Amino acid sequence: MDADKKQTLTVSSIRNVNVVNIMQNILRDRTKTRSELAKENHISVMTVKHIVDDLIADHILVEKVCEGNDVGRKPKALEINEKYGNIVCINLTSVDEISFLIYDIYGALEKEQTLEFDAGRSYRENLLRAVEKIKDELAASHTVTVGIAVFVPSAYYEDVDLVNYDLISDFKELHIRQLFTDAFGISNILVLHDVVPAAWSEYESMDSESDSQFYFYCGHGVGGFFIHKGTAVMGEELMAGEVGKMLLLTDNSEKKYTTFEDMISVSVLNRKLRDAGIDKKFKEVIRTYEEQDEQVRKILDEALDTIVRVLYNLLWVYNPGTLVVDSCYSDYSRLIMMRFREFVESLENEAIPIHVEVRQALYDEYHMMRGCFHMVRDAWVDEINN
Repeated sequence: MDADKKQTLTVSSIRNVNVVNIMQNILRDRTKTRSELAKENHISVMTVKHIVDDLIADHILVEKVCEGNDVGRKPKALEINEKYGNIVCINLTSVDEISFLIYDIYGALEKEQTLEFDAGRSYRENLLRAVEKIKDELAASHTVTVGIAVFVPSAYYEDVDLVNYDLISDFKELHIRQLFTDAFGISNILVLHDVVPAAWSEYESMDSESDSQFYFYCGHGVGGFFIHKGTAVMGEELMAGEVGKMLLLTDNSEKKYTTFEDMISVSVLNRKLRDAGIDKKFKEVIRTYEEQDEQVRKILDEALDTIVRVLYNLLWVYNPGTLVVDSCYSDYSRLIMMRFREFVESLENEAIPIHVEVRQALYDEYHMMRGCFHMVRDAWVDEINN
């Protein structure tokens, strides 16, 4: 009996893998013949038939005659049913605005919009206003929404459906997933800590021999995420890598310590520029860093030097093969990368040198949310399979 049960589970798991692979093949290439699926997945045409016939019966796939001028029998190609659909990615990492993207099932961007907050409304009211706007856009598309990604700036605790509210206080007692489930009536909703999809996108793009990566983000918030040999290091409270919360000494006798984030974030540097009487925004001065006067560069250099020291210490904690630097402002991440790379290279003759590949992030995850898109689409495929 146990042997039979074990065999049944094994056959079931193999079928599950084949279903996922077939769906991913079609999503990648848009159309596939049965023979192509059999060849690419190293399975028999009969195995493909059993899986594909079920997916057609469930109206997930459709099979159409291939267009062409060839004489004789024309092959049939499999496609995703055109009613599927769209995937929505919603960015809730700002206290000033909510942005959203709508992608088709293949990853083509269909709609992008940013909604500025109404100062006279509460955070929840602004969020619900954004939800209604998204629903209006989806109603006009006439396709099925297969999933929604909600991009949040801190750890998300799925068991209680709450986001850590250290950065956005209005997240306290706000059940994000339930709110979106009630609004859109679908189950495939992922609430994702922003550094997670961003870090995975970078990790999966690596073409080096490195098998570990520390992803460092410095924008309005500061955080990080470590991936080792394909495994995410999350920590007991899902806070591993939250380097922005590290305490550092200050020169202020009244406040001996402050957080790393409160020394280097974009919001803090904007405030420091204002306090110094500099009538320029951070994004402007960081873009023209080399041309700035001594006062401006002093503010930026203090932040960059602090980042370099902390990142260097983190190398001894995580010892990653690759360190990726990201920001909502690419000029900032580029400066951080260059400054840190120079520092590491200056120490290459130390008695115990440490080696790491330092690079700027390849993807603009905080604007395009491609990692979110792929995680939600993969979850949809798993949902079909189950």
